[in-house]
Amino acid sequence: MPKGKKKGKYEHRRTELPYSSDEDAGIDMTNDNYSETSGASDLRSNHDDAENEIQEKLEEKVLEIIDALSARANAARAAALVALRNALQRRHLAHLLSGQRVTLAEHVTKALRRGRDGERRAAAAVVPILALQIGEEGTEEFLSEVRPALAAAAIDKSASLDTRTECCSSLAVLCYLLEDDLTEVLEIMRMYETIFSGSYLKGDGSVKVSGAAVEEGAWHAAALDGWALLLLLAEPAHARALLADRQPSFQRLAELLDACSLEVRLAAGGALAIAHERVSGDDDEYDWPEEQDVLPRLEQLARDSHKYRAKRDRKLQRATFRDILKYFEDGSVGSERVRVGGEALALNTWGARVAYGALAGALGAGLVALTPHCAALRSALDLEPPHDAPPVALRKLNKLQRHLQNTAACKARTVARNKSRDKRSAALAL
Repeated sequence: MPKGKKKGKYEHRRTELPYSSDEDAGIDMTNDNYSETSGASDLRSNHDDAENEIQEKLEEKVLEIIDALSARANAARAAALVALRNALQRRHLAHLLSGQRVTLAEHVTKALRRGRDGERRAAAAVVPILALQIGEEGTEEFLSEVRPALAAAAIDKSASLDTRTECCSSLAVLCYLLEDDLTEVLEIMRMYETIFSGSYLKGDGSVKVSGAAVEEGAWHAAALDGWALLLLLAEPAHARALLADRQPSFQRLAELLDACSLEVRLAAGGALAIAHERVSGDDDEYDWPEEQDVLPRLEQLARDSHKYRAKRDRKLQRATFRDILKYFEDGSVGSERVRVGGEALALNTWGARVAYGALAGALGAGLVALTPHCAALRSALDLEPPHDAPPVALRKLNKLQRHLQNTAACKARTVARNKSRDKRSAALAL
């Protein structure tokens, strides 16, 4: 100590005991204070408790929503259907809904047949995800009751165009996922053809430009997309016979490229690509007789720059038909990879692209929640059977899990730091 400096108040109590770096930091990570095993077990326990609490609250909310489907007011029933769809998108609830399948089928069917416009649209939107959530045992009964009501609403002229469009999209996804009877599928495809036939060219080859053709463009496009989606269920030989013996033929589909509605033109391009892909199958040398007639029109649409079309419409049309034209010229489809939960899905065919887009649009966030549990959905996405879930430490943690992990680690550090402080205080008191 320098000469002339007085001792501090506690200078005589200081010792020269060495401290480790952990002690200097105020942390003693010995086995009696903290262990990784106990921390991991606490994390799993907290996570399980939180998950169970969330699951119980969601189940209680779903039961309340089901009770609300019997409300007297039309607006209340429509709001309940929307809330039911949002709740079903969050988690797999087949164990809860398996006992409610009859009640839910009755409510949905009644809404589709007798409800007002908003209620019918909400009922149509909830059908695909509800059919996957009620369990495999009651799927056939649910289909036999709901599908006819959904098909009737899709062609009901008293319903709004938005409602009919929603019914067409939901019906196609429902049949694509769960319908095993090919006769029923063909009947739905024939109904779709009667809808989008309103956009065919006139007898003299001119384009229909009436107000109805323009206003009903989204409805016709939804029917055409549904027809193309169901065509994926046919084998190549059956697809050839179907396009040769029934409408629409390749020539009729090509006529839709000249429709006045942008939605119909885009849907027609995708339908042509899917039809060619299904008919050719694995035969790369398949000769499509109408291909030479369609290519010039595809080139025009891929380079369309007419100023009377909206700028957004021109941009979307060129981008879409460039990919379609590349497929017809080179036979190649740009590969895309998307993640569905923790699994990767390769979209390297037109059929895979269309199927994923339709399922994502109908199921929304429920696509991720239901994929690990629904065999029909995994088959539609061409995914392998689910494997056992990896350990918690190897999975990517969500926000709640990260919060619980940080809380447990912070608590362990606080306990260890307090014990270390007690030891240092005892040492300083010597």
